[in-house]
Amino acid sequence: MVREPRAGRREEHAMPFGGRAIRWLMIVATLLGGIGIGATGHRLVAAPPAFTETPLLRTDLAGIDNYELIVSRLETAPGWSHGRHYHAGHEIVYVLEGKGALVAEGKPEQRLQAGTVSYVTSGQIHAGRNTSRTAAFKFLLFRIHVKGQPISIELH
Repeated sequence: MVREPRAGRREEHAMPFGGRAIRWLMIVATLLGGIGIGATGHRLVAAPPAFTETPLLRTDLAGIDNYELIVSRLETAPGWSHGRHYHAGHEIVYVLEGKGALVAEGKPEQRLQAGTVSYVTSGQIHAGRNTSRTAAFKFLLFRIHVKGQPISIELH
């Protein structure tokens, strides 16, 4: 028997159980998908670099064969670290802003802050890091570099 709707009233027809289940499944899937994209969406966008290096000067050292001077300005993100490595030349660090640390093998950790100057001898294995979780660490880096050699030799 077919029921006729009463005058002036809309008749609601119940969706069969299978249809309701599919509708709820779609709603839940959409919500979970949205939550999943929201939770991982930041990974879909490229993260800013952990550090930026701006070259300021690169020139041969007059009277010192096979060596050049490389001066750069570096800015590191909060929490940045550069693992164990060494250089074929010497490095001098002058801190402009922020706080960091330098660990050279066989020596105690050196704390770095604005105005600090640090020297790393050629071949010295060392590591550095930004000790802040909120602020950038900015410094000038002076390299007395052996021409033709890699800037940095990474150790794992």
